[in-house]
Amino acid sequence: MPLFPATCPTERENLLEWIDVALVNARSIVHGLDADQLRARPLPSSELTLGWLILHIGEVAEGWLGRAAAAPHAPETGRSLPEQFAWAEAVNRVDPDAAAEEILAEYDRRCAAGLAHLRAADLDAPVPVPEEMPWFPPGMPAFNGRWAALHVLNEIARHSGHADILREAIDGRTMYELIAESQGIDMSYIGQWFAAHPEVPAPEW
Repeated sequence: MPLFPATCPTERENLLEWIDVALVNARSIVHGLDADQLRARPLPSSELTLGWLILHIGEVAEGWLGRAAAAPHAPETGRSLPEQFAWAEAVNRVDPDAAAEEILAEYDRRCAAGLAHLRAADLDAPVPVPEEMPWFPPGMPAFNGRWAALHVLNEIARHSGHADILREAIDGRTMYELIAESQGIDMSYIGQWFAAHPEVPAPEW
């Protein structure tokens, strides 16, 4: 998987490529961590954990792209409103005895499901606003499939930034080295560039 998405010939292929690369790069943020580190709260001012964040990223991909695939109908969950809120509270919780492999396997499942939904979605179909949730103002018009896909990409990027900060707080490791190591990408060209340009100070990261 390259660090940067490839340029594709169609809109759907570009959306799939960008979201897939973003999901893979998000997974690289937690590369090498054990379950206790995924449950840790390294920033005293925040309750966020890397385990919760990575599961939430997968949930956003599966949920919103599933909503796009179900359009013009709303996805049928079979849950009452209180049950839906209870589910939302629990779906990204990392259990005290969960292994890192289990957490990442669930993330991978959610990502695969989300990408499958996007392959099947009609990008022009009206996607109903989840009016049962309090985040959306009354009377908001329907989205469409491409809006849902771009919303997913925005959420992955936003939460990957959060995750980058948490990871650095845990062990000091940062994006480039984690992506290179976890995905087997040779990034020595970056160091070679700075070596060829000694007039430019190389960043410490």
